[in-house]
Amino acid sequence: MSTRTRIVSAVLPGQSADAMRPMAPSSDRLERAYRLYRRRVDRCRTVNQLNRVHIVLGNYMTPEEVRYFDRAIARDLADSSSRAWIAELNRFVPGREPGKAEFQRRTILKGLTLYSAHEGSRAEKTLIIGFTGNFHRLTSPLPALLGCLNPSLYDVVLLFDFSRRFFTKGIPGLGEDFFHALHNLRNHVDPNMYRNCIALGTSAGGLPAVLGAILLQLNRGISIGGLDFPQFAAKLKNFGVAEEPFAALLAARPRPFPELLLVFSGGYATDVEAARGLQGRVPSKLVEVKECGDHLVLAWKLVRGHLPEFLSSVLGQSVESGERVEADSPQRVSASDCPSRAHDG
Repeated sequence: MSTRTRIVSAVLPGQSADAMRPMAPSSDRLERAYRLYRRRVDRCRTVNQLNRVHIVLGNYMTPEEVRYFDRAIARDLADSSSRAWIAELNRFVPGREPGKAEFQRRTILKGLTLYSAHEGSRAEKTLIIGFTGNFHRLTSPLPALLGCLNPSLYDVVLLFDFSRRFFTKGIPGLGEDFFHALHNLRNHVDPNMYRNCIALGTSAGGLPAVLGAILLQLNRGISIGGLDFPQFAAKLKNFGVAEEPFAALLAARPRPFPELLLVFSGGYATDVEAARGLQGRVPSKLVEVKECGDHLVLAWKLVRGHLPEFLSSVLGQSVESGERVEADSPQRVSASDCPSRAHDG
């Protein structure tokens, strides 16, 4: 078991989604998680160990947990590391009215976690399938991203690639390679049960999100700071993985075909080149984030207070109401036209 898995299991125990049993009362769950956190940090002997715990928790916590931890840790000394960590995280998590729906975490498999309020019909919700990057996050703290979304209208599934092989080695328990893992996803969370389904990947998860959207014929696929295919293929060769199945998938034009967005920082040359290169290989739209010189686009938007409206733009629908929203000045691909799947809203 990896250090990351031990930390999450010890501090943020999840519940298997298979049984779909009712969750424990909110106050009990939150207090238990907080006490486990305290036990874990009490065992840290170095600053690096403590920082590692905090970084891992930032990849898994819900907004509700962050707010609870912030209130509990407020009793600590002003200069405590825990207080500084949770205060920084909490400042990016919006408040929520008491009684409103909250995301709850269910650990399905080591590399598959579901965030849902477990209320309302999935036929009226949007499912976001997140393909995390090499640091096991969507280039931004998860609670900040979840805090932008209305839990009554969105469910989020996060896929983690602990092998750091662009999901080509699959996900343990889900499938031994990319194709089997995604085909088996529906055994746990079925995209077809939702009003809309969107694949969203950042950095190393960007191109897998595009490929996943094509394979599963989702409504939309979004790559933020992802690779172009030649870069991807070169890395596959180093991993001993054949590129041909992925090249064939990228060239496939199933109907309906997803809307594909390639989002990139206008001031980050590597990402500019990759997005423009990939646009020539697959019907897609380019979305340039102007004035941004950072690979971590979502984090850049977050610290400037523009993450909710940016997410609405790239998702194509409001993060609060779910209503249709057009992306900011997208440029259509010059490759052969392919009909996009219409938004179901």
